[in-house]
Formats: sequence, C-alpha cells, structure tokens
Amino acid sequence: MPYTRLMASKQLVADLHLHSRYALATSPRLNIETLAETAIVKGIDLLAAPDFTHPDWREEMRSDLEPAGDGVFRRATRGETAGKDASEPLFVLVTEISCIWKQSGKSRRVHVLLMAPSFDVADRISEKLSNYQDLAADGRPMIGLSTHDLYSLALEVDARCVLFPAHAWTPWYGVYGSKSGFDSLEESFGDLAHLVPAIETGLSSTPEMNWTVPDIGDRALVSFSDAHSPATMGRELTVFEAEPKYESIASALFENRVVETIEFHPEHGKYHSNGHRNCDIRLSPEETPADGRCKACGRPLTLGVLQRVNELSNGSAIKTFLKDGLVHTERSVQGRRAPFRQLVPLRELISQAIGSGVNTKRVAAIYDGLTSGLGTELNVLIRASHDEMGGIADERVVSAIVAVRSGEVEVDPGFDGVYGTVKPRIQGSLV
Repeated sequence: MPYTRLMASKQLVADLHLHSRYALATSPRLNIETLAETAIVKGIDLLAAPDFTHPDWREEMRSDLEPAGDGVFRRATRGETAGKDASEPLFVLVTEISCIWKQSGKSRRVHVLLMAPSFDVADRISEKLSNYQDLAADGRPMIGLSTHDLYSLALEVDARCVLFPAHAWTPWYGVYGSKSGFDSLEESFGDLAHLVPAIETGLSSTPEMNWTVPDIGDRALVSFSDAHSPATMGRELTVFEAEPKYESIASALFENRVVETIEFHPEHGKYHSNGHRNCDIRLSPEETPADGRCKACGRPLTLGVLQRVNELSNGSAIKTFLKDGLVHTERSVQGRRAPFRQLVPLRELISQAIGSGVNTKRVAAIYDGLTSGLGTELNVLIRASHDEMGGIADERVVSAIVAVRSGEVEVDPGFDGVYGTVKPRIQGSLV
C-alpha cells in the first residue's frame, strides 16, 4: 500500500526544493516526465516546478504541465491514461535564488526559495530579475539583491508570493551560515522578517537542533531534498496538512501546519561538523581551536552546522521521545512543533546491505522489486512489515531497513563539503 494512501486525505507529502537540467551541476534527465515518474515511485504528492526563472525551461514547463486547480499543476495529458492515476503528483512553482550583496561590510550569499501562484507571476518576476542577471545562464540564478529587496520585488509583483531561506545553516549559502550568514532573520530580511513563514533546515540539521534557536520562534521547519538528480529526490520531505491548492499550501507554511518531516541523519549531511577537507581534518565544536583555524595548515576551518546552531542556541536541553518511528517533544504533542523521522535512502541501504555499489544493477533490481511490490519507497522505509519485505528481498536488506526505523545506526559525520555516512547496526554489527 503506498505511503500516501496511509496519510489523511488532507495531507500532502511534499518536496518543494528541486532543480531542473537547466541548473548547473544537475542531471540531464531532470525534466517534468522524470520528476513525475520518480515522485510516483517514491510516494511524493507535491513537487516544486523548479527553476522557473530560466526562460527556456519555463516555456518547457508551460508545455509539459497543465492546470490542476488553484495555482497547482499536473503533468500534461498526452494520452488516454496520462494524468489520471491517483498517484500522479501535483506541482507548484518554487525556485531557488542565490542572493549576493554586501551588508555591514561583509559579503553575503544567501539562498532562498521563492513560491509563485502562477506562470504569469513567474513571468513578471523573471522580467524584473533579468535586469540583474542573464537568467538563461543558470536555473538557479545569482542575483545582486538582498533577501529583503528580492522579497520586496516579488511581493510588488504579487502579494501571494512566499519566500523563505533555503538550507538555512549551510556555511556559505545559508541565512545562518558561518561564512556569509546572519545571527537573525531580522538582520537579513529587515522589516519583512515577519513575512518569512518557514526555515528549510537542510541536510545537516534536524528540527531538534533548530528548536533550540530562539530566533526561529514558532516558524514552520521544513525539509526538502535539494535534488540535483532523480535518485536524490525525496531524501528529505515535509508532510503538510493542506488542500492541493496554492493558497492552502501557502497558508500551511504561515500557519505551521506541518504534520511531520522526513529527515537525513544530520551527520549524513556534508556540513555537519567543523573541518578542513584539504587536510582531512574533522572536529567537533568542543575540539575546535578558539581561533577557528586548521591545526595542520593554519587556514580558517569551515565551521559546520552543529557549531552555528550551538552559537545561536539558547542552551536549553530539548527532551524528546520516540513513538512509532517519530521523534517528538512535549510541544509537538500539543501541535506546536511537528515531529520528525530520520531515514536513510533505500538505494543506500540496499547498497550497504549487499555490498554492491549504489548505482549497480543488483541494487536497482532489489529497489525496483521492493517499490513495485510494496507501493512506494516511503512505504518500504516506513510501513512495510518484515514479512512483506522478506518475500521480496533477502534478510540483510530487511534487517537494515528495520534497524534504521528503530534508530540503530552508526554515524560518521560529514564536514567541509564531504558527505557523512550512516550505517545500520544489526545485532551489534554494522551491515
């Protein structure tokens, strides 16, 4: 049974941070067809129609998408059955923009996600942004505007636009990042800070880490994949309580109607710990020299997400408990902080369990067998029983999936652009 069928009818499993093949360093396979087909396999209801500032890609999306209601779209009907499957995902226009400017004597580079209610609005935003950059150069454009001025521009075009920080803790491109970020949203967004409804926590942090930061307040904490290839879609997701309409999705952000988020283990992300990749130096905040310099070469370390969270935290301990695979706090029980679960992508688990490369035919065959036999990747990772999975995959794979569900993992933290590893622990041993 697909994971989405186990959700309430007014809940949407969403991945609203994606890229197209028109963005730099992305897969050439990233078109609407591939995005839609991959979403069906993974169990995703709602996707970003991404990179909408790129002129050629925007016209391609116009052709490949058709309206499916208030501000949402579906894959255009090409035949008798296209677009009629109940599992067919919906799309909403969301793009990532890199804001680059100087403020308080410091160069700032902050990535944001901008959501627009229609192609007409996307056209008008893009027309204005074309004064700052050749938008055909990259699907994720670099714009010489502050986050405040970009949001102001978008709201002048249409007051329904929504903007919020992408991967907020990434050292170079996060609004709280150690290299070019800020200590508060008000510093970055000024008098528009109150209109920032959410924070994308990024791969290297979890909601639990963000709950300790007073500046975030009761804003929604959301997680998306930032996928640069089909395989990485859905590695982080947010489940919203929302109708499949633009206004409802926007309201879910502003009203913090997040049911749960699906997360990487933060150590899996490539900026969790402090370090210097060139010297193969990785340090915890406690191990880091006070001057923040690499002990091998003397150059500045890249201070990671854990360090920055600790710096901006109020120092309070967060009491959590695990129930049905979800991490809760007392406040989450009251509906003020959405619970979250930590997963490892299915292909990675299969690869670790059988000792074969993640992109090999052996891994693909097992992945296809599990997802076709049990509905979706999310259903396999979260809901499928031991017996159901055992009828398709061998015990090594099944045990790895079950171990991750219960948090039985060993982590090797990422640092300075190097992804970490998370391995399931089975009966005291790693797979």
